[in-house]
Amino acid sequence: MLKSIFKIVVLGLGIILLFSGFGLGKQEEEEQVRLEGKIIDTEKNPLAGAEIQLKNLGTNQVVTVKSNKKGDFTFRTFFPGKYLLTAAREGYVSHSLEVELEPGDDRRLIINLAKGLSQEQKNQQEALDSFQKGVSLANEKKLDEATAAFKAATELKPDFAEAYINLGLLFFQQSKDEEAEKALVKALELKPDEPRIRATLGSIYFEKARILLEADKFDEALEQLKTSYSYNPDYSYTSYLQGYAHSKKGNKEEAIKYFEAFLEKEPNSPQASKVKEILENLKKQ
Repeated sequence: MLKSIFKIVVLGLGIILLFSGFGLGKQEEEEQVRLEGKIIDTEKNPLAGAEIQLKNLGTNQVVTVKSNKKGDFTFRTFFPGKYLLTAAREGYVSHSLEVELEPGDDRRLIINLAKGLSQEQKNQQEALDSFQKGVSLANEKKLDEATAAFKAATELKPDFAEAYINLGLLFFQQSKDEEAEKALVKALELKPDEPRIRATLGSIYFEKARILLEADKFDEALEQLKTSYSYNPDYSYTSYLQGYAHSKKGNKEEAIKYFEAFLEKEPNSPQASKVKEILENLKKQ
């Protein structure tokens, strides 16, 4: 009988000691802090179900709560110190801030979460970042890296006309005419009225024609010059090469027409005196 009474008494003391171990003195209660707040969206609507994490930067201990249907959350009775508070909810951009809490603080925060970007918006942002990187690399003469950056921009945003333009110009500078033409034709589809694209495409076909003329391939050269003119009719030297090609083929009237067109646009050019001499001879024939 005594043994059973003794056991019960000991068990009872254990329960009392267990709870007294979690008790707080008056001073500790006064030093403890309370943190509460509300999670809202950019239109000030409450966000339920947001996860709010509070990390003690001194001890790395983490406590997590969720906002209720009114967007409210509360962290009750914890100790002062520096904390990192992070609020997150699916479909929204998470937000973090450091909070330093003093003894006895009763703090309330309003945390605004912006809607997250859609995949398309993320791709557009990444494309823009890649484009800016390409511009910087091109200015540093790092052409291969710049080319890769512009390519990445077009892959992320297939309608990114400026990226195709810069890619085409880079290829053109490196005498990679086929790659340049492909990029610029795509850019022209997206921006049909952009003069830079037409001028560069005209230059590509002009260079092709010049190389063919050096090889005495006059018919092929004239086809390239015709395409060059269709892109950039204001480039006077296209007329000059057309006049030259036709004179070599014996097309007197065509040669005169193009040489005169050249002189009309470039009367004071270094080639003007030579063209005038050729015209005089053609007209005498």
